[in-house]
Amino acid sequence: MMMRYAPMRWIVLVALAVALAGCTGLTAPTTETTSSPPGGPTAVPCAAGCTGGAGIQEATVYVQPDAGDRPVVNAIKGAQKSVALEMYLLTETNVIHALEDAANRGVTVQVMLEAHPVGSGSITPQETMATLNAAGVKAQPTNPAFALTHAKLLLIDGQTAYISSGNFTKTALGGSSAAADRDYLIVDTNAADVATCNAIFAADWNRTTPQVDDPNLVVSPVNARPKLVALINGAKQSLHIEEEEMQDPGIIAALSAAAGRGVNVQVVVPKPSSASNNDAQGEQQLRGSGVRVVQVDDRSNQNLYIHAKIIIADGTLAYVGSVNVSTQSMNKNREVGVLVANAAVIRQLDASFAQDIGSGS
Repeated sequence: MMMRYAPMRWIVLVALAVALAGCTGLTAPTTETTSSPPGGPTAVPCAAGCTGGAGIQEATVYVQPDAGDRPVVNAIKGAQKSVALEMYLLTETNVIHALEDAANRGVTVQVMLEAHPVGSGSITPQETMATLNAAGVKAQPTNPAFALTHAKLLLIDGQTAYISSGNFTKTALGGSSAAADRDYLIVDTNAADVATCNAIFAADWNRTTPQVDDPNLVVSPVNARPKLVALINGAKQSLHIEEEEMQDPGIIAALSAAAGRGVNVQVVVPKPSSASNNDAQGEQQLRGSGVRVVQVDDRSNQNLYIHAKIIIADGTLAYVGSVNVSTQSMNKNREVGVLVANAAVIRQLDASFAQDIGSGS
C-alpha cells in the first residue's frame, strides 16, 4: 500500500514546490549587462501584496531629459524636516549641493549610495559620501545584503516619494548635447505608498527587512516579478514597453504569450554600442513571437540613450521604476517602482513612448 501511493505523494510535493517557486519569482540566473558583487538575497516570499494593484491616482510625472534637475533640486530645497535618498548613482553637483544646503539649514538629511556601482564616472560613491558627511549629511553605503541597490528613491518630509527610473546624474537629469538618458520620474503622494517607501528606506538604513504589502509598489526582491507578470498578463489590447535590458526568461515568456493571445506588444530598447548584445536572445525570442522590437541608436538620435523602465498596459495602467527586465534586478537587487493609473501621467508616458519608437529601427 505504501508503494502504491508513493508516486502520488511525489506528484503533490513537486506541484507544491513549483507553486512556491512561482510565488517567490525564482528562476535560473541570466548574464547581466552590469557586473555585481557575489551573493545577495534571492527573491523572498511575500505573504501579501504579490498581486498587481489598480494603480495610484496621486501622481505626476517628469520626462527626462526635458525636465532636467529642477524637480529634484526644488524638492530638496523645499524640504522642511527631512530628506531621505536611496540611490544607485549620485554625481549631479546641483543635487549634491542641494542636499548639503538642506543639512546646513537644519533639515535631517540621510543618503544611502550603492558602494560598487558600474559606471560611476569621475567621482566615486565613497568620495560623494565623504563630501556629504562633512556638510552634516548622514551618508552611508546601501545594504550589502543585496547584489546591488539599484533603486532611485527620494523621500521629502516623509510625505512625498520621488520614484525614478533614472539616477541622479547629469545625463539622467537633463543631459547635454553629448549624452542624455530617456528616463521618467514619478512624484507619488499616495499615503500608503509613501508610508511603505519610508519603511523600506528605514529598513535598508538599519539593515533589517521591511514589510511590503502595498498593492501598487513594485519592490525587488520582494514582489517585482509577480507584479510585473500580473501587469503583462492582464493586458487585453496593448503593451508599450521601454526597457534598458531585455533578458529575463520569465518576463520574455509573458510578453510572448501576450502577443500570442492577440495583444499588440511593442518594445523599445537601446541599440547596443558594440557587436556584443546581452539582450539579443531575448529580443530574438520576442520578435519570433510577433512582438515589435525597436532599437533606438543614441548615436543618431540626439545622443538619447534609452535608460527607462516602463510598461504601459492598455493605455490605462503603467509601471515606472528602477526594475530592469533581468533576473538579478528582480531577484537579488533592491529596486523600487510604482503602478500608476492617473490618466494624465499615462498620456505623457505614451506620448514619450510614441516619440521614441518612431525614432528607432
